[in-house]
Amino acid sequence: MLLVEADAAGGTLAAGARWPSEPSMVSLAAAARRGGDPNLVWDHCQQLPGGAAVLAGPPSSEHARTALTMLDPLLSRLGELDADVLVDCGRLDLGSPLGRLWERTDRAVFAVRPRLADLHALATWLEASPFDGGRLGLVTVGDGPFADIEIAEALGVEVLARLPWDPAAAEALVSMPTSARELRLAPLTRAARTLADQLAKEQAANLPHNDVVTAEPAAGVSLAVRSRVWRAFRPETKPAASNGSPPKGASQ
Repeated sequence: MLLVEADAAGGTLAAGARWPSEPSMVSLAAAARRGGDPNLVWDHCQQLPGGAAVLAGPPSSEHARTALTMLDPLLSRLGELDADVLVDCGRLDLGSPLGRLWERTDRAVFAVRPRLADLHALATWLEASPFDGGRLGLVTVGDGPFADIEIAEALGVEVLARLPWDPAAAEALVSMPTSARELRLAPLTRAARTLADQLAKEQAANLPHNDVVTAEPAAGVSLAVRSRVWRAFRPETKPAASNGSPPKGASQ
């Protein structure tokens, strides 16, 4: 298992796990100047308590973007490794230096809170993105006013799972093994393990899941609900007020 922290805004895993600044993506970028063998990545990894190798990103956004740009040829070949590779790409950014890596992924999974502002931002991004919708999946995080089936229908992307908002467990994942009692019983760990098993089975079978929420309209959801959610995610452009005040009904 290899986890690549490829967030162009900068990495946080090294600080959270109290690792030294190197080895990291920066040291790999320097070494890759002399060769582009993807197996070189193993020499620049830290290790999580559970044993997974981590290529940690630098905390600086400037350094992260520079390293990712330099490593683009190598990272795009991670599929050649005899390992399962998970890449954390951070926040959505169409200008990210991860273009070829995105194109070669087997499955892209987006994490989003099921709230109007977050879902509307994702809808806007999806409209401008070049992604094949069949390779996309959503994981909703925490509570919100929209059900997963509503989100799937409005965005046209399947919802794979809903994870609980559990920052304490998320923080502990980089400092203790998942076999520890505190993590083994944590809602986040149990939900994430179920999702991981689901994705692993999907990848092994190379077939879509039958037990996930799909983007096709469900018979049990009324047209009124679908229309309401669609309007919420894709609102019509409202005319600007001529007197500088908000448009009528904006406060609602």
